[in-house]
Amino acid sequence: MIDTRLWGKSDGLEKPYPLMGHLVDTAMVAGAVWDGALTVVQHAAVAEALGVAMAEARRLVMFWAGLHDIGKILPRFQDMAAQDRPAHCAFLSEETYAHDRERDSQAEKIRHECATSRALPQLLAALGYPTAGRPARLLLTQVAQLLGGHHGRYPLGVEPQDLRDPLRRLPELGIGGWADQRREHVAALHGVLGRPEAPVARAMPVELAVVVAGVVIVSDWLASQDHVVSAQQAAADEIGGLRTPQSLLAHAKRASEAAPALVRDAGLGRASFRRHGFAGLFPEIARPHPLQVSIEAGLPGAVSGPGVLLVTAPPGEGKTEAALYAATVMGAACGSGGLFFALPTQATANQMYDRVVGFARRNLLDSAQVTLLHGSADLNERYAEPSPNDDGVEPRVLSDHDGGLRESAEVSVVASRWLRLRGRGILAPIAVGTVDQALMGVLPLKRNALRHLGLSGKTVVVDEAHAYDAYTHALLLRLLVWLGAMGVPVVLLSATLTGETAAGLVEAYLSGAGREPGSYRLPPPAYPGWLYADARSGSLTAPEEPVGSVRARRLSVDVLPVTHTYDATAPDGRLAALIRELHGVTAEGGCAAVICTTVAEAQRTYEALRDHYREHYGPAYAGWDDRSTDDAARQDAEAGPRLRLLHARFPARRRAAITAEAESWFGRIDKEGIRRPEPPRGTVLVSTQVIEQSLDLDFDLIVSDLAPMALLLQRAGRVWRHSEPGPSRPAWCREPRLAVLAPVGDDGRLSVPAAWGDVYAPSLLQRTLELMERRKSDPVRVPEDVQQLIDEVYAPEFTSTDPDALMKRDIKRVTDDMARRGLAGMVMLPPPAMVGSLHQLTTSDANEDLVATRLGAETVQLLPVFYDSEGKRWLDEACTIPFPERGSRNDGRFTRVEIRALLGHVVPLAHGPWRQACAEANDPPASWRREPRLARLVLLPHRIVAGDGLAGAVLGDYTLTLTHSLGLVISRAQKS
Repeated sequence: MIDTRLWGKSDGLEKPYPLMGHLVDTAMVAGAVWDGALTVVQHAAVAEALGVAMAEARRLVMFWAGLHDIGKILPRFQDMAAQDRPAHCAFLSEETYAHDRERDSQAEKIRHECATSRALPQLLAALGYPTAGRPARLLLTQVAQLLGGHHGRYPLGVEPQDLRDPLRRLPELGIGGWADQRREHVAALHGVLGRPEAPVARAMPVELAVVVAGVVIVSDWLASQDHVVSAQQAAADEIGGLRTPQSLLAHAKRASEAAPALVRDAGLGRASFRRHGFAGLFPEIARPHPLQVSIEAGLPGAVSGPGVLLVTAPPGEGKTEAALYAATVMGAACGSGGLFFALPTQATANQMYDRVVGFARRNLLDSAQVTLLHGSADLNERYAEPSPNDDGVEPRVLSDHDGGLRESAEVSVVASRWLRLRGRGILAPIAVGTVDQALMGVLPLKRNALRHLGLSGKTVVVDEAHAYDAYTHALLLRLLVWLGAMGVPVVLLSATLTGETAAGLVEAYLSGAGREPGSYRLPPPAYPGWLYADARSGSLTAPEEPVGSVRARRLSVDVLPVTHTYDATAPDGRLAALIRELHGVTAEGGCAAVICTTVAEAQRTYEALRDHYREHYGPAYAGWDDRSTDDAARQDAEAGPRLRLLHARFPARRRAAITAEAESWFGRIDKEGIRRPEPPRGTVLVSTQVIEQSLDLDFDLIVSDLAPMALLLQRAGRVWRHSEPGPSRPAWCREPRLAVLAPVGDDGRLSVPAAWGDVYAPSLLQRTLELMERRKSDPVRVPEDVQQLIDEVYAPEFTSTDPDALMKRDIKRVTDDMARRGLAGMVMLPPPAMVGSLHQLTTSDANEDLVATRLGAETVQLLPVFYDSEGKRWLDEACTIPFPERGSRNDGRFTRVEIRALLGHVVPLAHGPWRQACAEANDPPASWRREPRLARLVLLPHRIVAGDGLAGAVLGDYTLTLTHSLGLVISRAQKS
């Protein structure tokens, strides 16, 4: 008979909740997760691996999920409630629970999930699970290990002696009544579930085992919510407890009936889209682009199961819509239950979220929740803005007491509160986020089973697949291997891929799916074009006819050799050249973008242009000031051009406002809310690479610092981007044109400015510059010349006018790429076929919030704070927003609204030497430490000095100053 005094939950409850109740609850929730969140294809895959029918596979997964906490029948765990609940825990002094606790105190503390993994193999063996063979290949040891990972980290594998007697190596498990009750609890749960027979199969494939592990984690979380436990406990009390088989069956029935609602309320589920042609999915597109027409004509007949689709086309050819259409076709063929759209940056993810939400609202067959996944998703008001009266703190999952932090008529696409919590968003049926969110699934991080579960039943779209360095690209290749093994359909989008890179992406996916490299032959990518590779057969499908282009044009590219100076009087200087290029905009109107290599360069360029325009238009020139209502009303050229700055080092809300303004000025003129500036007054946007990807902006002219060829062509996609309808162009703007400012030395050869740092490999800059100079004034034919230009830059046989310099630079680039790939190889997960133990998958102790999958991209969240003359702290320079020392709730906690408002003032900054100089003055108040999103902020104290303006935060040799127009400016003291 089970002893219901053995507790499973205690914290936050009036009295302890019996462990047996929690085991049954979790099992029933696992059944609902199986039914509501996994796909039929996943059901079949698990059933096939176990050699049983799908209904039996469901019962087995429920049984395993319920067993996750069997390790709580552990003296050390049960003792943890003795101090707070001595009356309840008096039973622990009974003879049947006798245990040598003094010996335990001398041993390393064992957590209950580890106890589960060690005790369970023997218990499963008693139920008939096979024990012959190597332990690592046995199902019962695999189940024990994946259940031992239900708090996110898989334990070490089971040794052979553990199968015979786990107590021999781990006497802390307890003998006598402890061992008896573990057997009784397993038998009771087994009986509640109809005694599912032990499978005779060996261990499941790793790519399936991690999905089952994810189901267990989610089921435990849902069953552990305080309101769930309280309701089940009250219902159990009404029938006199859970001591008899009949009461357990009644308890299971209640839990089973409540479980589907828990899954729905959490936002889990599947997304099913309408089965329509392209026109049916996108009725607003009257004339689909040739790329879209080609994919609609050729893809459906090629898809019969999982596979990978590679789409290569210039910006503006409709790749996003083509990808969403393809995702519905490929997802339907694979029985996928959702979509994950991965993008390179937070800004591009924010924009894509709106587009995916619109697509989902039009085409979902039933409600399915959509999440936005990146570190600042809470700041996207369209995604996360709560109700004004939402003053609650985040709901909690009841802790297990023994360590770790508490986790905190129209179809609906609004993400639930449960899904918005950290680490869960990827479980939503539809998710949009930065590619890092998926790449962390191939790093050995805690709870990566959730990422495996979240990706496994979806179609995955990776946009801008070319946009990553060697380290991140290596992780992307490994992710594709895992997705291929999982049978996840994948769509890869790119405007600028080399043929070698394109082939590598497809080959990685097919290798994961089990295709040998020699069993197929990949053609070079067509541009524009697409290629589909079937995961099962390796067969390849490409368009039968060349794909046309709506962006076919002749792009004028002018290379302007300049010395890197901001002296406007230097005729060959960068600033003088820039002023000449922008003359048409300032004189006759139009829209131009100036794209700089770094934030600091963008800030200096903006300041230099602002100073120049002040000299030219007078000290009253206010075109730079978005706060000036007088300037906003002026349309005359005498007012001077509107001048704006956009980069990543603005506070979150300020950056969002600038981005929204840019979209309203330079977006498609047929969209609501677009008000493109009209001549005679011109508009200039100074920016960084943040505008070159996914933002749908159109400029009459783009002036760019020298960059690798692929990025220049990407940027050129923003010049004359829109047509049908397209904006009217000023008279000076006769053709789409890209002006490239190429920094050179006195000898006329490339001289990379020190201020650029290592943003771009000098090798690629030299190759790009020489190739453009070789072409002289020949226009670039888009799309015909694009693929050739990109491949030429990377060609091993590149002919240089300065071969010695190029050789040195090439060697540095190649060795740097090798080092980055080597680092990725050291940290990422092995392919599923090479995983010997689940323990390999979660060996890192790193916090996922601090893991940047892009080398060197780790950022610190800074909160500028302004001190007035009386020492009071404010969140703005104007001293209108008080700095909150504590939250508004009685206990000092912050509400979600308050946290989100605070995060709107945060500025991200990459780690640097300045970080080492941070001290106590940079720490947030003690009361903030209870809020995970606030506890890690770094304060930047600014002082408002009467008559002298603003004094920034001094950190070692660096001064960090936030201004409204420039964002966060970093200056370094000159060494004497």
